[in-house]
Amino acid sequence: MSERVDLDKMYRTGTQAERALTAAVQALKGAPVSDQIRRLRPAHTPDELTKLYATPHEHRGWDDHRVRVATTAQWAHQLVGWVGTAADLSCGDGAILKALDVDRQRYFGDFAPGWDFTGPIEQTITSLPNVDLFVCCETLEHLDDPSLVLKQIRARTDHLLLSTPIDAWQDTNPEHYWAWSRDGVEDLLTEVGFEVRAFMSLDFRPMPRDYCYGVWVAR
Repeated sequence: MSERVDLDKMYRTGTQAERALTAAVQALKGAPVSDQIRRLRPAHTPDELTKLYATPHEHRGWDDHRVRVATTAQWAHQLVGWVGTAADLSCGDGAILKALDVDRQRYFGDFAPGWDFTGPIEQTITSLPNVDLFVCCETLEHLDDPSLVLKQIRARTDHLLLSTPIDAWQDTNPEHYWAWSRDGVEDLLTEVGFEVRAFMSLDFRPMPRDYCYGVWVAR
């Protein structure tokens, strides 16, 4: 009898190709990558991504996003304080980065055109200089390999401001590849060398809206 393949172990320890294959299998099966992280669906093709993200996200069209952006920026300002340089390479309309107290240089980017850094974050981050603070809000769930991007971010910043939906196990948004718990996200952060300094949640589901957002400051 052939040995049973441990998909969870392959995902955690395998090559990028093995990770992609394993994630696709997990998505098709509807099985979790771990008990705290679930792959929801396979990645879109490059052409599909170009159509999905043809223009930067405008947060003001949704009441929960307006509150999330304002609260996240104010909270981060209190916790991180003054920084010399900061970057957000998936910034949408750039509202969070604009609201932070940055003394010297802000680096704006997005998959959609309109900013100095344009294209997939996995590529644009390679051209980014080191910064004091990196903003990654409502992005991680859109990425085919979030661990890779967190590693790239870790190599270029002292502090991270992160937000993503948590416990969205039945998420039907076709742009979202992943669902996770708070512990699942913090496991990803720890694995790449970040230390969580603060966490808050913004739960809009009673309104009702679709999501409870987790927000972290890490370094």
